[in-house]
Amino acid sequence: MSGTEIRNAVVLVIDQLGANFLGAYGSTLFETPNFNRLAAESLLFDQAIAASPNLVQAYDQFWGNSEEKNWLETIGEAGYSPVLLSDASELLLHDSSKYFDRILPFEKLNNDRPAGGMEQTELAHFFAQAAQAIASLENGSCLWLHSSGLSGAWDAPLELRNQLANSEDPEPPHWCEPPSGWFDPNHDDPDQLLSYQQVCAAQVTLIDDFLGVVLDLMETGLGKSTVLCLLSPRGYPLGEHGIVGSDPTHDFEQCHGESLHVPMMIRTPDREGYASFRSLRSGALVQPSLVTQLLQDWFSGDEPMQEALRHFAFQFPEKNKEVAWTKSGDVNALQTHAWKLIVEGDRTSLYVKPDDRWEVNDVSRRCPSIVESMENVIKDLTESGVILWPEGYELSAELADRQE
Repeated sequence: MSGTEIRNAVVLVIDQLGANFLGAYGSTLFETPNFNRLAAESLLFDQAIAASPNLVQAYDQFWGNSEEKNWLETIGEAGYSPVLLSDASELLLHDSSKYFDRILPFEKLNNDRPAGGMEQTELAHFFAQAAQAIASLENGSCLWLHSSGLSGAWDAPLELRNQLANSEDPEPPHWCEPPSGWFDPNHDDPDQLLSYQQVCAAQVTLIDDFLGVVLDLMETGLGKSTVLCLLSPRGYPLGEHGIVGSDPTHDFEQCHGESLHVPMMIRTPDREGYASFRSLRSGALVQPSLVTQLLQDWFSGDEPMQEALRHFAFQFPEKNKEVAWTKSGDVNALQTHAWKLIVEGDRTSLYVKPDDRWEVNDVSRRCPSIVESMENVIKDLTESGVILWPEGYELSAELADRQE
């Protein structure tokens, strides 16, 4: 097999890593140099919206379900080998995990206190295994790497936590259980929220540091034949709308942007025909499961992959065809290029997009016709039984592109 015929893919999924934590998406809270490095080498999707704040439901979109032919089956029948490394036990029980040719063994550390050094953290343990799997990647493989990320132990060393705290801040806490629940800014201690932010910053800094190891591996000969996809199935709220972490008792609050706006970057191989897809941003409104379609295109050949990338890299977004539909319990969230609706029974919130990035100004009472139209779209989708946005379905002009 010649170098141009070899096709591999590495999919790195980091749970609960919101786009709002990364410098490549505009964050200035702390430095993420390796994410910036990857962004400079990738096609970055500015508007990737999670399908669900529930991990298993998000993976129903990534991997499909047992009712339809699975894309993992498809690439397997084409002669490629899907391989899984995951530190999340619930994914090993997912119906579609059976379509992987191999599931690499992994044993979590289950740290219950801050680590003595970066190399002793759960993230270090995962990325060491991931690096080994990448380095020993066999030709014709699709390696899916799932890290618990911010849903795992927050065990960053105290030294790192202190480095990221300002001199006037209280001393960072010593706990390592990911926080979850409700935060009321009118009654709860703001220093408590600050402690969440401090430890979260240390965890993201760890992830960024270990990502550098993966990127260094891509600089070897492996990068000539390998597509690297980085994404997250959901974000991690830190009190922006009252909710902290994963709390299924607050599905409505978990459908805001800090929980659903996620990073998604595609690093193309280091070979002829792909250089033009580096250091670009796509404004298309997509959901992370798009990665699976791009992987099918990649394993079908250069022409399908390059055509798909050209569509997202160089064409204007098709605003009447692009939408993100999120479900969490009885809550539906629908986002277009012009609007974002969250609805649960009689409770609704409507936000103007892209202006209201942080979703703080609910205009549902001022725009009842938009609310009704978007609720009708959700009803159509629900009754049709689709999981993803159906091909051929188009939005009305008022929903697709707000005219000032």
